[in-house]
Amino acid sequence: IIYTLKTKYLLIVIMAKFASTITLLFAALVLFAVLEASTMVEAQKLCEKRSKTWSGNCLNNKACKEKCTGLEGAKYGTCNTAFPYNKCLCFYPC
Repeated sequence: IIYTLKTKYLLIVIMAKFASTITLLFAALVLFAVLEASTMVEAQKLCEKRSKTWSGNCLNNKACKEKCTGLEGAKYGTCNTAFPYNKCLCFYPC
C-alpha cells in the first residue's frame, strides 16, 4: 500500500490525539486515586459517637449531618441502622 503525504499526516494527527487522550485519562485516574487515598486515611482517624442532640428514629442523613456538624462540632454525621430503630451517629477525630 502506498501512502501519500496527506495520509501519513492524518495518521500522525490521529495517533497524537489518541496519545493525548490516553495521557489525560491516566492523569485523571492518578488524581482520583490520590484523592480517594486521602479520604480513606481521614476516615480511619474518626471515631463514632451517638448524637446527643438527635431524638427519635433517624431517617434523614442530611439533617443528622447538620446536627452533628453544626450543634455538636463533629466532622461528619449519618443515620445508622441499629435495632430497633435508626440512630444518628456523629464522627469525631479519635
